[in-house]
Amino acid sequence: MQRAQLIPLGAGVVAALLHLSVTLGSPGAFMLAYFAQAPIVATGLALGFMPAAVAAAIAAVLVALGSPGVGALSLFVLTSALPVLIIVYFAIQNRIRDGEGEDGSVEWYPVGRLLGWLTVLALVAFVAAYLVFLGAENGVRGATETYLRNVLGALRNVQADAAAVDQLITTMAAIFPAVAAASWLLMIVVNGVMAQKFLTASGKNLRPIPAYSEIEVPIWPAAVVIFGALVAIFGGNAGFFGINVMLIGTIPFFFIGLAVLHSISAAWPGRLFLLVGAYLFLVLLVWPAAIIALLGLIEHWVRLRERMHARRSNKGNE
Repeated sequence: MQRAQLIPLGAGVVAALLHLSVTLGSPGAFMLAYFAQAPIVATGLALGFMPAAVAAAIAAVLVALGSPGVGALSLFVLTSALPVLIIVYFAIQNRIRDGEGEDGSVEWYPVGRLLGWLTVLALVAFVAAYLVFLGAENGVRGATETYLRNVLGALRNVQADAAAVDQLITTMAAIFPAVAAASWLLMIVVNGVMAQKFLTASGKNLRPIPAYSEIEVPIWPAAVVIFGALVAIFGGNAGFFGINVMLIGTIPFFFIGLAVLHSISAAWPGRLFLLVGAYLFLVLLVWPAAIIALLGLIEHWVRLRERMHARRSNKGNE
């Protein structure tokens, strides 16, 4: 068997093993499952779309064998295989700049548009879940509250103030779909970046590492944010739908906000320590993510990165 055939096979096996690690039940094994996408996306970014599709298909078969049932297979396909194949398909697209005034260099598919496609996938998944549970009591919000009560059951048993725990569950359920979508999309991005860095270090990458601090996203997610905010005003199930749509729409702007933070901090003394502190602050408190997303949203009009770049260029010319 040729090496080109062995790589997708091996990637599929590793991806399946990582995904099935959740069946072990330990926290460490659960964390491994987050990286099940990395072997598949690495195969695609090194060899192309079809080898990645073969790796995903092999992984899907092994997942089905290792965890029988439609649910486990569907979960793998929808949360790992499908988004990774979308990334690979678009990420390796390129064209030659050969028009008037162009320099003949290779232009790769923009990273910001990849974020846009993943945001579309997250929105479709949420809307589909909302419609599926439409006939259930309190819809997808009620299903989310039931899930959280099962997860936090032990906490509820040891707490004297059960009403406070119920209030916490109700509050968490209101935005849980958006938080889950953001976490899922973040891990896809992390897996993609890790795979790209590994391939670049080994000289196997089809696409050079993008300048992440310069990424741009289409403006249409801003319209999604506005739509969601308007629907959220109505309250009830409509408000639940609107606020989650609004929050999912802000996800790509969160990444733009991080890009802005990295760009404007380039000239700061002690930049590394400040960025590490900012990320720790973000992970521990979570709510600063809203500020980062707002920064990314206003960047479309304020253009902070361009202003900082121009200022640094002017200083360099003085």
